[in-house]
Amino acid sequence: MHCNVCLTEIEKPIYAANSNQSLTSLCELRDGQVNVWSCPVCSHLRSEAFADTVAYYESDYKILLSDEEEDQIYEVKEGEIVYRTDHQITTLLNKLNLPAGATVLDYGCAKASTLKKLSGVRTDLNIHLFDVSSMYKEYWNKFVSADKCAIHTTPESWASNFDVLTSFFALEHIPEPIDTVKKVHALLKDDGVFYGIVPDTFGNVADFVVIDHVNHFTAPSLAYLLDSAGFRDIQIDDVAHRGALVFTARKGTQSSAALNVAETITRSEELARYWEAVNQRISHTSQAYAGVAKAIYGSGFYGAYIASAMNDFDSVTCFLDASPFQQGKELFSKPILSPQSLPEDVKVLYVGLNPSIARAVMDEMRWLQERDVSLVFLDEQLA
Repeated sequence: MHCNVCLTEIEKPIYAANSNQSLTSLCELRDGQVNVWSCPVCSHLRSEAFADTVAYYESDYKILLSDEEEDQIYEVKEGEIVYRTDHQITTLLNKLNLPAGATVLDYGCAKASTLKKLSGVRTDLNIHLFDVSSMYKEYWNKFVSADKCAIHTTPESWASNFDVLTSFFALEHIPEPIDTVKKVHALLKDDGVFYGIVPDTFGNVADFVVIDHVNHFTAPSLAYLLDSAGFRDIQIDDVAHRGALVFTARKGTQSSAALNVAETITRSEELARYWEAVNQRISHTSQAYAGVAKAIYGSGFYGAYIASAMNDFDSVTCFLDASPFQQGKELFSKPILSPQSLPEDVKVLYVGLNPSIARAVMDEMRWLQERDVSLVFLDEQLA
């Protein structure tokens, strides 16, 4: 196995799941074991790509397609939902000084929700779209003309054409990120800016075990990737977007920088042990609360992961989710309800949220404190 960023050969994985079924980022079960390798040179973390990667993203990877306005919750602040698309626009505008009339390409755009909303704020922008699937064309056609869209390959006329190229949560899915970032470099004008967001596997630990995330970027490995493709002025921010690395890089002369990866590699090894412990905790609490009615708070990846790892999923009554886009749906044949609709007979609530925010979210739910419900968090056995 070789590193996807610096091509160093890596002998053995630091993590091997104990299940032959794994979860995708869309919370779908898929045959296959999650294995994660850690590169000793650039600290990149990688998993194995699907054998049918091209077909999977062309027709199976259907993200947020059930409703034109469907979005994901970024946070709930003082009872108000902040959606991910809105936060991404705010962050982008804070990071970039977009010149009037800038030509912008959203690379690997899916529905292109962020650029669509941005076009309403900045009507002067000349927006183009690219993806490896034709599933999203009906969404593109509502705000961009067909000649500004491309699928599978970009036209030769787009070379050195863009002031800014954006990439929102796409690079983690691409088995050959070196080739992709070199293509990005070629599409930008001289001095053009590559702006992107990828999961931060330390800030959002779920990224480590998502089977369709073949890349788990660390700050050093992301810097190495951008530098080796010919970018300069590389800036990586792990605070602006919770659980993600937000980066900017400018097309220009390559200027290699030395990497200090020892601490990052240690953190990766700790993360592997963390997930081994999580699997044990879920199994232990399933046995400890055998026969007790349960629910899972969160119908995203964390909630789905808990469900897939439980020994007694039949005792789960429902999932809870604050997102109106999720309520009324089902996950693994269980209904997704609003948090306040928690059935009276439920005595155990698994908290399927990013551990970095899980306790704060539960603390804000004052009504839950009046219920005789035991909370189970991922990062401790019983609570």
